Amino acid sequence: MTTRKFFSILIKVLLTVVIIYFLFRQVAHHWQDIKDYDWNLNWGYLVASVFVGLFAFVIMASNWQRIIAGFGFNISLAKCFRIFYLSDMGRYIPGKIWPLMGILYLTKKEGVPPEQATASFVLVQMFAIPASMLVFVLAVQFEPMIVVEQVAMLGSYSTYMITGAMLLVCLILVILPQRVLALGNWLLRKFSRPEVKFVLDKKVALRIFAGYFVGWLCYGGAYYLFLRSVTSRADFTLIAAAGIFNAAYQIGYLMLFAPGGFGPRELAMEFMLTPFLGPIAAAVAILARLWAVVIEVTAAIIALVIKK
Repeated sequence: MTTRKFFSILIKVLLTVVIIYFLFRQVAHHWQDIKDYDWNLNWGYLVASVFVGLFAFVIMASNWQRIIAGFGFNISLAKCFRIFYLSDMGRYIPGKIWPLMGILYLTKKEGVPPEQATASFVLVQMFAIPASMLVFVLAVQFEPMIVVEQVAMLGSYSTYMITGAMLLVCLILVILPQRVLALGNWLLRKFSRPEVKFVLDKKVALRIFAGYFVGWLCYGGAYYLFLRSVTSRADFTLIAAAGIFNAAYQIGYLMLFAPGGFGPRELAMEFMLTPFLGPIAAAVAILARLWAVVIEVTAAIIALVIKK
C-alpha cells in the first residue's frame, strides 16, 4: 500500500469516526429523554413501511430497466431488480466503486458490455440524485421547519432560490438530455472508461426522471410510515418526512468517505428531525438506519431468490 493511499484511508476513517461521535454524543446528551420516551412500536405501520419501501425499490429498478433498454438490451424487470439490489449492497463496503463493480459483473451475464453497463450506472446518478433533491426542495416550500436554521442564516428568499435552481437543473435533464449525456461522457473519461454513444429522447428522459421522482416520493412515504411506527407524535407530515429522508439519504450518498453513508446520513437526519421530534431525534435517526438495512437486506434476499 502506498503512503498516499494509506493516508487517504486514514482520513476517511477519521471523518467517519468524528461524525459518528457527534451523533452518539447527541444520544448521550439526551439519553434521559430518550429513555423516558413512550416507545410504543406500531407493528402495522412498521410492516407497511417495509412493503412500501420495497415497492419504491421496484420503481427504481424499472427506471434502470428503461435506461439499459436505451442501449438495446431488453432485460426483464425481475432481473433488473436482481442486478441492481445485489450490487447495491456494495455501498456498505468502503469505497464507492463496489456497486458499479457489482453491476459490471451481473450485467456481463446478460450480455451487456462493460462500457454500456458503466454508462447506465452514471445515468442513474445523473437522474436519481436531482430527482431526490427536487423532492427535498419542494418539501421545504411546504415545511420550512426542515431547514429553519439554515433559512434564518441565508435569508428569507433562500428557499425560493434553491428550489428555482433545482428546478432548472431538472428541466435541463429533461429538455437537453444529450447535453447531459455529454457530461456523462466527461465523467466516464475521468474514470478512464471509453465514451458511449447513446441517444436519449426527450420523452424517454422525462419518463426516467418522473420515474425516479415518484420512486423517491414512495421511499419518503415509507419513511413517514416508519416514523409513525416508532413515535407517538404526529406533528410531522408526509411532505416533511419525504423531504427529510431524501435530503439525508443524498447527503450520506455523496459523502464518499462513509460506507453506505453511515454517519453523515444519520447526523443530517437528526438535525432536520429535531424541530419535529425534539431530543429523541438522534435515536430515531439511528433506528431509521436499522429500518433501511432491513429493507435493503430483504430486497437482496428477494434478488437472490429471483432466477438468473
